[in-house]
Amino acid sequence: MTDLVIDQFNRIEKVSAGCQHHDFGKCKKGHFMFFGNSSIQFDFTERYSLRQILFEGRPLLASRSGNELFVLSFVDREGNPSRLSSADFLTVQAFSGKKVLRVIFSGHNVMPGLKAVVAVRLQDDEPLAHWHIALENISEQFILEWIDFPGISVPYDLHERGGNGKIFWPGAEGVVFDELQTRENSEYFKGRVLSYPLNGISGYYPGTCPMQFMAHWNDDAGLYFAAHDMHHLPKGVELICKGTDSVRLFYQIFCGNHVSDHFSLPFSLVTGGFRGNWENAALIYRKWMEENDKSLPEKLFSNPQIPDWLKESPVVLIYPVKGNGFDTGSVSGNEYFPYSNALPTVRRYAARWNCRIMALLMHWEGTAPWAPPYVWPPFGGEEMFSEFGRALHDDGNLLGVYCSGIGWTQSSSIDTGYQRKKDFEEKHLENIMAAGPRGEMRATICNGPPGIGQRIGYEMCPACDFTIDTVCNEIRKITESQVDYIQFFDQNQGCSAPLCYNSGHGHPAAPGQWLTGAMSHLLNESMRCASKSGRPVILGCENAAAQPYIRYLPFNDLRNHLAWAFARPVPAYSMLFHEYINNFTGNGVCLAGWFDRRKSPQFLQFRMAYSFISGEVLSVTLKKHGEIHWSWVCDWEEDGPDQEILQELIGNLNDMRRGAAHDFLVFGRMQVSCPVRCNHWELHFTGRRSPISLPWVLSSNWSFEERTAQILVNCNTEKEAVRIEFPDVRRGLLICADGKKSSFCERSLKLEIPGLQPVMIEFQREEAGHDA
Repeated sequence: MTDLVIDQFNRIEKVSAGCQHHDFGKCKKGHFMFFGNSSIQFDFTERYSLRQILFEGRPLLASRSGNELFVLSFVDREGNPSRLSSADFLTVQAFSGKKVLRVIFSGHNVMPGLKAVVAVRLQDDEPLAHWHIALENISEQFILEWIDFPGISVPYDLHERGGNGKIFWPGAEGVVFDELQTRENSEYFKGRVLSYPLNGISGYYPGTCPMQFMAHWNDDAGLYFAAHDMHHLPKGVELICKGTDSVRLFYQIFCGNHVSDHFSLPFSLVTGGFRGNWENAALIYRKWMEENDKSLPEKLFSNPQIPDWLKESPVVLIYPVKGNGFDTGSVSGNEYFPYSNALPTVRRYAARWNCRIMALLMHWEGTAPWAPPYVWPPFGGEEMFSEFGRALHDDGNLLGVYCSGIGWTQSSSIDTGYQRKKDFEEKHLENIMAAGPRGEMRATICNGPPGIGQRIGYEMCPACDFTIDTVCNEIRKITESQVDYIQFFDQNQGCSAPLCYNSGHGHPAAPGQWLTGAMSHLLNESMRCASKSGRPVILGCENAAAQPYIRYLPFNDLRNHLAWAFARPVPAYSMLFHEYINNFTGNGVCLAGWFDRRKSPQFLQFRMAYSFISGEVLSVTLKKHGEIHWSWVCDWEEDGPDQEILQELIGNLNDMRRGAAHDFLVFGRMQVSCPVRCNHWELHFTGRRSPISLPWVLSSNWSFEERTAQILVNCNTEKEAVRIEFPDVRRGLLICADGKKSSFCERSLKLEIPGLQPVMIEFQREEAGHDA
């Protein structure tokens, strides 16, 4: 078995006879064994949990981490869980070579025959270590559910503890924490170990976490911790406080398999040291991804499946045709119904912003709002709906619709007259619903009684033919109308697939690689069905599409605003994936409830600027009378933001996106930004969270083919002075929103940017060589 592990572990050389063999005993007081190279070293305890990782002599882990090296979760045939820790094995043996450390764990009271083999590989003098684990002699009484590996805890040295540390988490398209108590005090967003059923906001990959790396850094050094998994196994990707000293970063890897007595992790977990911040960690992940992940599509610039209208950067207007801005409540038509009532508003914004508009409809279903999977026919009938689409197209504009994913609705909590219990019982649909380890069927996403949730129901398993047929049939009916975009997989955040343990569906009895494969197959069939319309119809989901699903979902409703409930967002998704996909700002659901709109009315300006420098297609949510509102789930009777300021800002930004910055912001590759110094303002929150300081001027750095540029935007109404620091003397052009250009040759550049205006600094090629 040990040779098998090494062979499967990226073809590392077998451990030679001359390697050191370690039984229990200490090399020196408090330590058992060091393993490493000139860049990175690992200090293990006698039970081979990690005591410390040293990067160029600098410690990366908490001083008292005390983690097990791994935890194994099994379920028995009745679905009862058992957790086995590396610390509980009776025998531990280690074999070390120059580049490989192998540790064998055997003899456990719960499963006496079980053997676990851990291998750690170093490559030359690189500061990265690759971790692998394999199991043999798994008892036939148990099913392997998930593995937590390797045990990592970083210092709790964040701002709230008086330190300068920060943590990157890949939820909500990228989040940076400089304090954790806001999240820890939130029952809704608090980090947790995943279990059935998913709640839609915790760290799940591929889903709410669209990528697979975390990082901790401070002024001394940073720890990179990633799953270099080109197979995209489902995972919990989380961070949890451990008292006041440390923060646990962990990967909960779902590896459910058939009734085999062995399992070998088909990828490496990677730990390593770096200098810099989240951007530098993202570049490590991007390098691995581009060299190894075959799921990525063609880049947007040359992808024939991307319609021209997406490359032309329409602005998205999001509004319901029933109700008044809430997920629950009225099911009566509002002022945007009949559909044609919205045409004057669409035309007004198209003229103001000199671009195409996509009318993206919510609560348009003729069934019930947010009541998956059935959405057709549209409210008011097919003819009225299609007439609206034709009118939009005649003006050069676009039509999109929200749907509700692959859940199953027994009864609607919004329109209580809508129910599908009879269908469920007659067709025995309990046999295709996602189920937990004990056969239980529950759902939490958008589930709840009237006044609280949107529906009562379950989640359909993506591995079942009924699910595929139902989704494709609904998509087919929508594409036969005049729709250009279908956000079908709303409520499947990041296009996450629900956990399922029902082996009666033909899949293994615990979530694993099969689940990502089943969701990919469902998406491929959905995309193929949409393409049969003869028009360029594309699909999307809620949140950015997770890494393995980008090829199917090129336009999605972003959820980076969720970070403002407990931390702050960073454009990590754009750093990794922007060359392949353009998403849109999103409807900002619930955002209005998290910040003080009276004290911080400029926040929506900041949010638009953030979207712009992240390369996103801009979108706004409307209230009554065609006015821009703070977000979805905000009462239409509340005063909205300053309309003229936002309209001017959006027009200026989209002019730059469609003009001088087009190649960068539509097709470009995000790079590490040159530092920008400017004035700040304070964002005030509701509740107990303290205000945070945010810059008036936002910035991002881009490359496209042989060109590079830094793009800035002033979201203040007044002019702002900025200073940009270059790593060396730079020569280039300063391009203003009005098209005026001026040349420069400087080590640092001082500017005054007019209010609500973007500018672009395009570097001359011979001076711009800091591509990462």
